[in-house]
Amino acid sequence: MLGIEKLNPKFRHLTDLLFFTDRTDIDFSSYKLLLKDKENAEAHLVYLIDRFEKASTIFWEDGPKFWAHRLNILFSLDEKGLIQNISHTIENKLHNLLRHKSRVSIKYDIEFQQFLEYCKLKNSRGESLQSVKDYLLSLSSHTDIDSLIPLMNHFIPLLFKDMSEYVDVLLKKITQSARNFDLLCQLEQKGVVFNKQPLFQLAEDLLLTRALNDKNRRALFSMMNDVHVMSHLKKQYSAVDRPRLLDFIEACDFQDIEHNHLENVKNILQIDDSVGDDLAIIYADKLFARRTGHRKANADRLVRLLRTFSRIQPKKVLAYLSSNNKMTDIKYVLSAFPDLKKLAAFV
Repeated sequence: MLGIEKLNPKFRHLTDLLFFTDRTDIDFSSYKLLLKDKENAEAHLVYLIDRFEKASTIFWEDGPKFWAHRLNILFSLDEKGLIQNISHTIENKLHNLLRHKSRVSIKYDIEFQQFLEYCKLKNSRGESLQSVKDYLLSLSSHTDIDSLIPLMNHFIPLLFKDMSEYVDVLLKKITQSARNFDLLCQLEQKGVVFNKQPLFQLAEDLLLTRALNDKNRRALFSMMNDVHVMSHLKKQYSAVDRPRLLDFIEACDFQDIEHNHLENVKNILQIDDSVGDDLAIIYADKLFARRTGHRKANADRLVRLLRTFSRIQPKKVLAYLSSNNKMTDIKYVLSAFPDLKKLAAFV
């Protein structure tokens, strides 16, 4: 309940003028004192928050100007509970907008107008916008590039000095989400120029020195699809790095190896095709460890691997199947490669 009967009439009048008119000539010099009036402070705060929430759905012809003015007044009241409520409401409204709408308009989307003016005000007051920055960066994981670039341009130079700074931040976050690398590639296609040397160094570190965890592996596999990154990796890799590459393959899970029709296998063999046979055995181990799929599912996958990559020796796979007493799978693989039947006596 709003308890309207407890409101100071002047406070109520000023509050309604504040939110339900676009006048800028109103004298609010006494508003702060009225809000914090000891007898009515609680009722005043409840009414103010309620009016703000209702007004936040009203469309004004010059919405940005309206919200810049109103938010400045509200924040100048220095009422902690009020500011927290306003911040929570504005941020949640934007999050909900971006969950349901891929492209936002500064002209027509009230939630975006409010959010942008809210960020400008916080910046002018010297308040941190790090949480806002983190949220906007998280959008790269599920927002298409044609929507993301116009959105980010609204926050330059508010959150990012320029697009180059935004790119630098994405570079540092590639290991948090491989989607950030995909976004960089799309930005480059859109004409955004950036220094690729840090990208090359990151890929090299991921391949040769960094921890072999899920995010690092997936980031590297994504980066391997770039011809320039792959060229750099091939130049830096040498025979002494083979044990490390095998450790990398061993750390992969079944989905890593299977990804996109064995795309990752192709990229690994581009770096060093001598690991092909070892990779096939590691892959087979992960296949049979799943203990799922129809009766011929694992053999089907091994046949696909052998047909796709001639560098992998079928006799190595047959020897593996024999040592693991997979006689049914041996027969299935041999039926797919009739020329190998002569090997059956030796496996």
